[in-house]
Amino acid sequence: MKVRIFEGLFLCSLFFVVRGDAQGPDKTEKPVWTLEFIKVKPENFGPAMGYLDDHWMRVRAEAKGQGAVLDYHRIQNAVLLTPGHKVGDSSSIVLLTEYKSLDAFKECQRLFDSMRERPRWQMGGVIKPWAPEDLFEMLNTQIFVEESDTSTGLKLLTKQ
Repeated sequence: MKVRIFEGLFLCSLFFVVRGDAQGPDKTEKPVWTLEFIKVKPENFGPAMGYLDDHWMRVRAEAKGQGAVLDYHRIQNAVLLTPGHKVGDSSSIVLLTEYKSLDAFKECQRLFDSMRERPRWQMGGVIKPWAPEDLFEMLNTQIFVEESDTSTGLKLLTKQ
């Protein structure tokens, strides 16, 4: 099931990635993509989406404003139902982030952490502050670099 989900999302990600330049960037400046696969815990879909909006999306939006992140997407895996057949998993989410280079990717975790420490990022008050491990399970993370000489245009750097 995970393989099908990954294959479908990988094909979708190619639509975001496909670009052409007369002169390609040098190796250190090629964009890097991360695909983070998460599975929402039962009865936590709403809070998980709220957490992703308040945290994951916000830090990437600010990093995009600073130029470290080129683009980001949150994709919920829809369920396709046909008579006697079910494809997909509504509790699966893929988080895609495109960084401008490998160096930007390496520096972004520190940038994300520094953003979360700022007072305006702190949650409190009426809404219960959720920890991500209460809401979803991180299944795996895959990191790709754009490579024009491969059949897919992407080369897998690491899988965690």
